[in-house]
Amino acid sequence: MLDWLVPAVCLMAVLVTTTALVGWALASERLTRVVTLPGAGMMMPNTALGLLLVGMALWLLHDKPTNRLRRTTGQAMALFVLLLGGLVLVQYVARTDLGIDRLLFANTLRRLSPSPPGRPSPLTALSLCLMGGALLLLHVRTREGWHPARPLALLVVLIAAQALISYVYLEDAPLTLLPGLDRLGSYSPMALHTALLFLMLALGVLSVHPRQGLMGVLLRDDAGGLMARRLLPATILIPLIVWGLRLFSERLGLHSAPFGTSVFALVTVATFLAILARNAKALSLLDASQRGVEKSLRDSESRFSGIVNNAADAIITIDARQRITLFNTGAERIFGYSVSDALGQPMGLLLQEPLGDSVSPREERRRLLGLRKGGEVFPAEATLADVWVDGTKQRVVILRDISARERAEEARRNREELFRAAFEHAPIGMCLVSLEGRLLNVNEALCQILGYSREELLQMTFHDLTFPEDLEQDLLVVKRLLDGEQGSYQLEKRYLHKQGHLVDALLTASLVQDSRGRPLHFISQVLDISERKRLESDWLLLAEAGPRLASSLDPQTTLSTVSRLVVPTLADFCLVALLDEGGRVLRRQSLAASPEKSGLLEAMFDLYPQTPFRRGHLLAEVFKSGKALLLEEVPLALLEASAEEPQHLDMLRRLAPQSCIVVPLSARGHTLGVVALGTSESGRRYGARDLALVEEVARRAALAIDNASLHAQSEEATLLRDEVLRIVAHDLRSPLNVIALSAGTLMKRSPEERLADSRPLNSIQKAVIRATTLIEDLLDVARMQGGQLTVDRRPESTVAMLQEALDQHRALADARSVHLQLDVEPHVSDVFVDKDRVLQLFSNLIGNALKFTPMGGVVTLRAEPWGDMVRCSVSDTGSGIPVDDLPHLFEPFWQAKSRHKEGAGLGLTIVRGITEAHGGRVWVESQPGLGTTFFFSLPAVTRVDSSLTWHA
Repeated sequence: MLDWLVPAVCLMAVLVTTTALVGWALASERLTRVVTLPGAGMMMPNTALGLLLVGMALWLLHDKPTNRLRRTTGQAMALFVLLLGGLVLVQYVARTDLGIDRLLFANTLRRLSPSPPGRPSPLTALSLCLMGGALLLLHVRTREGWHPARPLALLVVLIAAQALISYVYLEDAPLTLLPGLDRLGSYSPMALHTALLFLMLALGVLSVHPRQGLMGVLLRDDAGGLMARRLLPATILIPLIVWGLRLFSERLGLHSAPFGTSVFALVTVATFLAILARNAKALSLLDASQRGVEKSLRDSESRFSGIVNNAADAIITIDARQRITLFNTGAERIFGYSVSDALGQPMGLLLQEPLGDSVSPREERRRLLGLRKGGEVFPAEATLADVWVDGTKQRVVILRDISARERAEEARRNREELFRAAFEHAPIGMCLVSLEGRLLNVNEALCQILGYSREELLQMTFHDLTFPEDLEQDLLVVKRLLDGEQGSYQLEKRYLHKQGHLVDALLTASLVQDSRGRPLHFISQVLDISERKRLESDWLLLAEAGPRLASSLDPQTTLSTVSRLVVPTLADFCLVALLDEGGRVLRRQSLAASPEKSGLLEAMFDLYPQTPFRRGHLLAEVFKSGKALLLEEVPLALLEASAEEPQHLDMLRRLAPQSCIVVPLSARGHTLGVVALGTSESGRRYGARDLALVEEVARRAALAIDNASLHAQSEEATLLRDEVLRIVAHDLRSPLNVIALSAGTLMKRSPEERLADSRPLNSIQKAVIRATTLIEDLLDVARMQGGQLTVDRRPESTVAMLQEALDQHRALADARSVHLQLDVEPHVSDVFVDKDRVLQLFSNLIGNALKFTPMGGVVTLRAEPWGDMVRCSVSDTGSGIPVDDLPHLFEPFWQAKSRHKEGAGLGLTIVRGITEAHGGRVWVESQPGLGTTFFFSLPAVTRVDSSLTWHA
């Protein structure tokens, strides 16, 4: 009833005190007085602060807070108010100044407030002490059941009321307090708004426990409470009004007028007579109302008797000795006894167990076992109540036979248990869904399918779990169910797993309705078909892989086909690479599901083409061992270990591999390369099944690549055969014709002429040498094609070998007016090579350089250390090689179209074969118009402890 009082009082206190404090801050006397009536007085800053804290503490503490912070804060504020009021009183009693009066707004106080500046009045200080104590004791209760806070609050009410009455009567403030208290100094009255706030806050404290004291009397619902509420205003107002009139008359000089005292006495008597008459009338009305209630009661008793006799339930009353005093018709039907048989009998005749002597106030219904007249035991539900009739206690038992209900409930429980067991232990996911889409109940299978706990799912809707692209179709069939167009539906849809991936499911849903046909909820069955979908996808992938891989015999096209087969079906990005026996990349193909990742892969492999295939890296280990690798999680440490430099690590982090599979490309017992698959943004995690599928795709790809290689070798062999036949038919014909013509010339000459002219013999010798060289070149190329080019290596001096190669071509260089020079860096290592083969290599390169270097040009041989190799080069100052011709230089029988064809086009092919047979490699750099440089590497010799270690 009074719940609104405390918040209203606290709010009023905060508003008034805040206004006063703002007035002191702005030096506004109008705001400090709040009430602008003459003589209303100022509210001192300390008073405003104390009342502000009282209001806040009362708001924090009035509900008996269980929150420790709230309780502690409120009590701290109350204690501060108590200390503040106490210190002010100490200042008055000790006639001293502790300096607390001017802690706030000192300058303004000296200018506006009376003497002593800023100090609250003694009554104000006393009221602060009493309010602080009342708040500290707000919920304290003595053994006798009264609250100490209430007397303290009542004292504040009296002090505040006295101050307010003095303002009403316009009393002049005395110079001192009551006699004997002049030690406290001159009297300063309590400000009007201060007194009002104290009165309101004290009433707020009294309203915290309103059922005690005078407030408890006023709140009663009986005649005493009614009388108290009606007399309270008169009790308070009449003395004040009468005394006020008397004071007013005295001030007008009428106190000595004739009949003055008798008139005031007569007014008082008349007023109380009017109050007496008014309350007598109220009591008469109350009596009439009571007579009406009694009549209604008699009518109710008649109706009750009819209800009791015709009630379907058994209504029985028993006395203190447990004897039956009332037995209605319903009891006769239920128990089989007549009224005459049951009255006066003990209650044990009807029940299998006693009722007990008392009824618990909290007990509403009790389950009992009843006994029929024939001895049958039946379940019953009874409501017990003790009533007093003319001072005698009787117990009323309202008993209902619940046999039929028990049977119905048992059947219902059996059905519910059957449904619960089928629901909870079903091998497929099941759920109940509200008409709004919220999940009402789920079974364990659905939790396992979607990865959520039961509690998490019950906070979600099916909209949250459905893949957005499938939601529209789902909502459409739900609308058809609600519209009655169909009773159930089945469709395939995708759910969102808690870990982020998709779950393919077959959903069967139907609408459950009540007995009136109104929809209640949906029941859904969710069958996880992800594995079936994955198997279908795997079968489709393998079925598609065969024809697509077999559609081309080009290895690069096959690599591209493999990458498009697995991205994005199995991977977010992939790399397919063909490697030579040394692990160097021959061909590669990279692809990602997103264009950004594809560009990142290309940039990374352009900058670091050989890094993933170096010893110690995953791809290199798989290529070397021929065993597949599965990484369900890719740790960051692996990326850091694989990175060449910070830029490389940044690229790997941007690629963000989460799971990885690396499998070899193996065919006919040889490892041709590797396939690496990775996931990132899809969140997919690879497992053993994915590894088996990728291995099968890699096996088919390796067979396709091997077939393409065999086909290419066959085509190359056919071309080689045709080229050899061409060379035999064309290039060997020239030296043979020279031999035939020269021999014919010799046959026609006499012996003297033959001796005199040796030119035919020289021509025959040159033709034989040319034919022999051509045949040797053809044989070398054939050996290289068959992998049978052998070298007999020994340690050789690099400088001596280069000098010898230079000396072999000096005569030819002089004839062409080309300068030969040698440039060998100091301390260059010896080489571990087949000297004859390397001299053949130099011969081919120097011969080519001399052939294409104009007169006055320079051909330079260089050698320099290059790791565990020696890098050699042959440079010329010729016209250079066109860019389009560079990729074909080392192909057998290839010759530039723009140049005069000399030889069979096998020289550079043999150079590459000899270099690779020594474990090195050869490459060319050329700029048209500036010359050409051929580089090749040879294994160096390192001496350690006088023993030779060969690095090849």
